[in-house]
Amino acid sequence: MIAALGRIKRAVREAIGACGGVDGAGMTAGRSRSVAGDWNNLNHSAFPPLDCALALDEVAVTRGDGTPILSALAAELGHALYKLPDVQAVTSDLSTALIDACAEFGDISDAIRAGLSDGKVCATDSTRITKQIDEAIQSLVRLRVVVNILPSGE
Repeated sequence: MIAALGRIKRAVREAIGACGGVDGAGMTAGRSRSVAGDWNNLNHSAFPPLDCALALDEVAVTRGDGTPILSALAAELGHALYKLPDVQAVTSDLSTALIDACAEFGDISDAIRAGLSDGKVCATDSTRITKQIDEAIQSLVRLRVVVNILPSGE
């Protein structure tokens, strides 16, 4: 449990950094600098409440950094987060999304084949394969969104 709190605290620190430090985090969350400083302190047990954590993560999202706090909380529960794409869809988009997802699986196969070419998978190979897996997951998320937003009349 202590290790989990440390990982979450590091994610909070990352979100605070995205806000420009404790001053920016305090202003973003509507709290004082000292409260944000407690959230940022690895040796302090304080964590931002939900409304503040969401505000801090929102700043990180606008910077393109993802959602450090939400992602850390999900990871501690054995989950991963994937951003839902903002798409408008028509029926023809369904086949395009499916083809894109299938192509990503080919990229995973290529990365694994390249990684195994010397008979072992090193850290660089693992990173490359994981990147391809993440891209495939994102393409499946897009496919899921397209399927779920298609107008019922099409």
